[in-house]
Amino acid sequence: MSSELNIAKLEEEGGAKQSQTFALKWIAISLIAGLLIWLIPTPADLGARGHAFLAMLTAVVILWTSEAIPIGVTSIGVGCAMIILKIQTSKAAWEPYANRTVVFVFFIIMLGVMLSQTTIPNRLMSYILKIGGTNVKRLSFTLCMGATFLAAWTHDATITIVLLYAMMPMFLKMGLTPDKSNNFTKHFMFIIPLGAACGGGATFLGSGRSPASAELLFKITGYNIGFMEYMLYQFVPSMFLGLATWLAVWIIYPPKVKVLPAELTIEKMPPMQKNEKQLSWILAVTFLLWFMTDITKIHVSAIGGLFIVVCMVFKVVDWKRCLDEYPWNPIMVFGAGFSLGVAMLDTGAGQWIATQIFPIFTNSPWPVVAAGASALSAVITSFMANAAATALLVPVVVPMADMAGTPVVPIAMAVPLATTFVLLVIGCPPTLIAYGFGYFTQWEACKILVFRSILGIIVLSLCMALWYPLMGMPGNTDNMKTPAKLTMSGYELIINK
Repeated sequence: MSSELNIAKLEEEGGAKQSQTFALKWIAISLIAGLLIWLIPTPADLGARGHAFLAMLTAVVILWTSEAIPIGVTSIGVGCAMIILKIQTSKAAWEPYANRTVVFVFFIIMLGVMLSQTTIPNRLMSYILKIGGTNVKRLSFTLCMGATFLAAWTHDATITIVLLYAMMPMFLKMGLTPDKSNNFTKHFMFIIPLGAACGGGATFLGSGRSPASAELLFKITGYNIGFMEYMLYQFVPSMFLGLATWLAVWIIYPPKVKVLPAELTIEKMPPMQKNEKQLSWILAVTFLLWFMTDITKIHVSAIGGLFIVVCMVFKVVDWKRCLDEYPWNPIMVFGAGFSLGVAMLDTGAGQWIATQIFPIFTNSPWPVVAAGASALSAVITSFMANAAATALLVPVVVPMADMAGTPVVPIAMAVPLATTFVLLVIGCPPTLIAYGFGYFTQWEACKILVFRSILGIIVLSLCMALWYPLMGMPGNTDNMKTPAKLTMSGYELIINK
């Protein structure tokens, strides 16, 4: 089994070969749709910049979904359009492309490219087959729940890249390159990143959205949720979201292969080469440093960059080959997604969308309000990073929930869990990384992402309604000033005798 995994070549092979007529048709549709939105009278509480942003966003989403032109090229056009339409200044438009989270994802993808130059993916696949077995359903479930659990303790993007590269040797031995992708490959290419995304909201270590939600709740209400309390509330719902994700992917993309071929059983691997041992040790130390970022206060991007520097100092991989094999489309899309997220905040478009949708759910039991906040989170986070979406939504939904007389803590805690319900691949690093391998299109991703979001919101709302009261989450109202006990459908005031 070859360990020569060239992700750039896979991406090229898997690219959609559309006719020029197809491309021109969808470019025209995207421009007309954007123009129609722009011609609608500007709402008084939105503003001209926000209106122009929503018109441009409509065109961009259609182009990304149809893939009429390469998504990386569309991503470059995002920055250009925002400057030309005076939605953002040139600095505000381009600066997010180099955001520290974008840089971190760049390093994470480079980590995967480096792994592809070794037999480490083959060895990981051997361990996975020992645990999950050759039964496809069991292997799928093991990978999904394993990714969910592991992502709770380190960044979900890291878990995604490691597990996806572990799958590549199996795909290639079965002759499943991107141009021959089927339900089997799509199933696993969705299971891993979406499972990892679920785990990212389980603890403060999984992603930036988790501590961001707790910090914003503290600033708004004065109620502080620490590491252990947050994990107590969120870990179990995250695991159930992982289960819902596995079910959703199995329904939309059920593998026709039920048992893996016997020849896939990996023969005894030869001893690791010196450079592979060095890479393994450097990677282990990198994981440890990532795990300790809450203590060291060193951003994950700095540790990721240091990993690459150390690898090059010890010459564990070929740098020129890394540059040749690096897939640039995903990182360009992620940069554009960050730029769109910043513009959504700066123009007020995000808050305008939230204020139009959220009032629909007022005067309802808190689980219904939480479901509304979750649906809103799914829409907003599809165009910006999870942490950015959380930073936008918590200050909006908490005051609205308070004005409606709804307990605010469960609503605030719903947001970091629901921002995993992305509707486009740009919504979170794991899905974007998986897209870079070329095994599925934007439209194929959209089918599973929409279905998973609907199922996930239902499962999350039911789980919160049962789990949060059981764990003693406060149901305080009046901006946490009036003590109350949270119940499955509301709250009970605590009267001090």
